[in-house]
Amino acid sequence: MIKTKWLIYTVVIGLMPFFIRTFIALFDKTGTLEYWINETDFIGLGLVLNLSIINELEDKDFEDKIWKTRNIGFSVVSIVLFSSILAIVTYSDFKLNKDINKTTVKICSIVLAIVSFIFSYSIYNRLNTLKK
Repeated sequence: MIKTKWLIYTVVIGLMPFFIRTFIALFDKTGTLEYWINETDFIGLGLVLNLSIINELEDKDFEDKIWKTRNIGFSVVSIVLFSSILAIVTYSDFKLNKDINKTTVKICSIVLAIVSFIFSYSIYNRLNTLKK
């Protein structure tokens, strides 16, 4: 049940900006792939996933305290990475000359979001197993 709630409340809510952008792109004939696949949507998903891990693990007691500390630490590092990428995207949006390769930033944000999804899934899968 924990995994189902995670999927509905965390993943689907984290993907809402992507779903909204997809809905808009369906009706906008001038929309491009660059508009549809936006790095900020995936950065938001990664932030939501990692914050949910910290929130879920922080108040629970586990026999393996090192496991808990490592996973919270990985989530904190991931949040720092996602925040850094968000700062780069924001900076490049305000800067007139586009020195930053947006394609690389987009690929990095998508790959990190996928890694965060797999990591988050493994955490919630373990929590679901422990609860049974």
